[in-house]
Amino acid sequence: MVRALLFCWIALASFAALAQDGSASKPEGMVLLTVGGLVGKSNRGPFDKAHDSSLAHLKADFKHAFEFDREMLLALPQGMVTATTPELGKEAVFKGPLLREVLADVEAAKVKTRFVASDGYSGYLLPEDIEGSDYILALEVDGRPLGLGQQGPLWLVNTRKDGEGPGIDNRGSHVWGLVYMHVGD
Repeated sequence: MVRALLFCWIALASFAALAQDGSASKPEGMVLLTVGGLVGKSNRGPFDKAHDSSLAHLKADFKHAFEFDREMLLALPQGMVTATTPELGKEAVFKGPLLREVLADVEAAKVKTRFVASDGYSGYLLPEDIEGSDYILALEVDGRPLGLGQQGPLWLVNTRKDGEGPGIDNRGSHVWGLVYMHVGD
């Protein structure tokens, strides 16, 4: 009897562990964003030089990561930012998931986070930048989805005060063409 109860307990614990490992949803559509580094929740394995050739070009490297498709990003709490950017040259309304919610969703450590565009351009934010601002990962501008070649698929953007801009080291840059985020150094 004790042996049977022990077997049942081990089986239940094993099923619970398997369920927990598989609980992170996986993208069904095209992956728009990969978040690597110090993330507590993942839905894919380690960096694979052959499979992740575009990320290899961007010098990404991770032991595990979290991938998002458009629907997964839309399922997170959304924000709206009205900003004038040099790229658009006029005021525009950006919509997309709040950056702090994206990071919370993957259980990211509260450390320096680097944002990398498809062309290799990168910027970074510190935890206080993220918590103290309305940064979003814009999926659309003025009601239109951002496409590749149009500052998409994602554009890291926030509302800036007059005269406020990125640091000379790209801290706080509005990174467009965003495809990869790395949490930690």
